[in-house]
Amino acid sequence: MNDTRHIVTDIGEIMWKCNLTVVLILVVCKAICDGRKDIQNDHKHWKADIDGGRLMNSVVKACPRVVTREEWGARPAKDRSDMATPVPFVILHHTDMPECFTFDDCCKMMRSIQDFHMDVRGWNDIAYSFLVGEDGLVYRGRGWDTVGSHAPWYNFRSLGISIMGNFTTKLPNQKAIEAVDEIINCAIVNNKLKSDYILYGHRQATPNRTCPGQALFDMIQTWPHWKPGNHFPPKQ
Repeated sequence: MNDTRHIVTDIGEIMWKCNLTVVLILVVCKAICDGRKDIQNDHKHWKADIDGGRLMNSVVKACPRVVTREEWGARPAKDRSDMATPVPFVILHHTDMPECFTFDDCCKMMRSIQDFHMDVRGWNDIAYSFLVGEDGLVYRGRGWDTVGSHAPWYNFRSLGISIMGNFTTKLPNQKAIEAVDEIINCAIVNNKLKSDYILYGHRQATPNRTCPGQALFDMIQTWPHWKPGNHFPPKQ
């Protein structure tokens, strides 16, 4: 009889311990899941809803497809300099050239921009880190870790992102705006851009510029990482 009681007691203790183990496992799993949510929330950014004029959350997701230099037919750079990352600034531009809405047209436009920058401006390569077409794709310019030629004094500590087209009187389409948002999120996730980065329009970083066009500049003033005022290079 005593043996039977001991067996019952032992079974009870085993079941209690098993239940406790299950509870602890569930608690740990919840903590891990909550932690993942916190990480995502830390990297929430904003993108413009052009049709409604509202701002909405854009939760971090996988990096967008970036069209390689080989795919768009880039010429080799004349030279390059390494850029330390993560950088603290994003400088937003427009190319002030025709827009493009298809992959083929955007590749053609990329080659045209590179030719102008290298042959007319005399720069080592296309000026920007990345460019965006209204086909919704991101095109690699100089890339993540190379000093640009898009904004003196900021070239070595910023990502230069340019939307292909002229946005003085109209806005880029939704595809282009989303692509800008996605490449910025991608930069943060991959430690190429600081999570508390500052966003400027080109005109704020370089005197006597109208870039990125008045309509686009008005829009980015509603984005939380944008900082008002002119922030030109120090006078020598």
